[in-house]
Formats: sequence, structure tokens, C-alpha cells
Amino acid sequence: MIEQLRFVRLPATGLDEYGQFLCDTVGLQRADGSDDIARFRSDERAYSVECDATGASDRPVVGLSVRYETDLDEITGKLTERGLNPQRLSPEHCASKLYRDALTFDDHSGNRFEIVVRPENKSQRYFPARDAGIQAITSIDLRSPDPERDMAIWIEVFGAQARDFAGDCGQLGFDEQHHRLGYYASETSGLLSVNFEVGDLNDIMRSKYLLANRQVRILDGPGRDPASGEIFLYFQGPDGLIVSYTTEMKHVDSDWIPRQFGNGRLSFCMWNSDVLIPERAGVE
Repeated sequence: MIEQLRFVRLPATGLDEYGQFLCDTVGLQRADGSDDIARFRSDERAYSVECDATGASDRPVVGLSVRYETDLDEITGKLTERGLNPQRLSPEHCASKLYRDALTFDDHSGNRFEIVVRPENKSQRYFPARDAGIQAITSIDLRSPDPERDMAIWIEVFGAQARDFAGDCGQLGFDEQHHRLGYYASETSGLLSVNFEVGDLNDIMRSKYLLANRQVRILDGPGRDPASGEIFLYFQGPDGLIVSYTTEMKHVDSDWIPRQFGNGRLSFCMWNSDVLIPERAGVE
């Protein structure tokens, strides 16, 4: 049912700081916005990141797409049956966000999502402010006090597949990529990181040295995830935002069997890189 991971919306206190970081440091392209909305492209999507300084949202929102408006009716019923409270969004909201229709809901932990119908792409090619090798927004990591309970929503309602587990943390996929959503065991809920695919390890290493030269705090990596096979580099942005570059994520077949890894650091990074993100440190 889910076709794509589309965007993340971030509540922002100051758009200039976000714009400088996302364009000049991360390597996104500024897209159309307004005085209190800033949007950024990473690929053919109209935007992959939206920074909202209107005060309308008190938490990040993750957007995923379906094809038909009737899908939203089915999703609404299934979410309601599970004790959740989906809300259809107004035509004015959807038009302003560049999709046809949408609903919003919170998972059991309070992480917020929008399921959108036919979001816009751009005919103009993505042209970044800095050549970081970005190819697309590829996955989102979330914090959850109960990852298994939250993951069940995506499996039972949306047809996602559990791909692998490390301790209580889990990764979910709905296409050929190993995963698109990751739930990390935490005492709180919320966005953990926004992850962008780059071309290869060379892109990651070039960015690693650029970030170090600009005194951007590196939080994890370079390292390799033993479950998905991806090489990663996590680093710090404004207001606690965490961004990562990734490459070499596995493609999986329909007969993939989820695996359980332990809760040690080597289950999150087989290279045992230094880590400053508690949810990714594991327990030795």
C-alpha cells in the first residue's frame, strides 16, 4: 500500500540556520517556500525536507505516500480499529503542501505521520548547493519506548515487512530496499535521524572530512550496519536534528526472513565506530 517515503517536516525556530545547514553543509537544494516555510530537495520530489516556522506543529512529521484517495478510507478504518485517531486533512492544507489528499495520525508513542496521495514531483532535475553525492532521501529513524508495538501498526495496517532487529530495535521495509523506517528503543519518542543515500563510500569520506573541517559534530561513523549492509555517517544539525549519509544498503526479495541481532554495539556497527547517539550504542 505504501509507495514511497516522501518527506520529513521539522518545526523550526529560525529558518536561516536550517537553510544554511541543509544547503551548504548537507547538500540539499532550496525549493519553493514562503516567509515561514522553507523546503529542500534531495531528488525529483518537490521537497524532501520542510522546515515550518509557523508554530502549527509541535513535533516532526514523517510523510509517506499512497496512490489512491480510497486507500485513505481503508487506512482510517484500520487505524481506528486499533485505538488510534486518524484525521483527514483539509483540501487547503493538502494544496499548500503539494499533494491531493492526506490523513495524519500518531503512533502509540506519539510519533506523527502524514499519509499523502499523489505528492508532486518536479520536472527540473535536482541541483544541489553542494555536491555531496546525494541521490534521495532513503530512510527515517524514530525513537520509541515500545518499538514492537509501533512497528505492528505498519505491518498490520500498511503491509510493511519487518526486516531485521537489533535488541528491541527494528527496521521496516515496504519495497526492495532493506528498510525505510527504523524504530529505536528509547525512553522518549521523536525523530532520531533523517537519512540520505549517497553514491558510494567516496562521497561519505569526502563529507566526513568536510564536516570535520567545518567543526560539525560527527555522532556515529563512518561505520557499517550489519543488518542492512549500509555504510553510514551521522552528524549533528540545528535544534538537535541528526542527519546521516548512507550507501550500499541491501536490496531484499519477497522471501526475506527477519533476523534478530543482539543488543551490543556491534549489532549497530560492525566496524565498532565511536558513537554519541545513545539509542545506537547498544548495551555491552
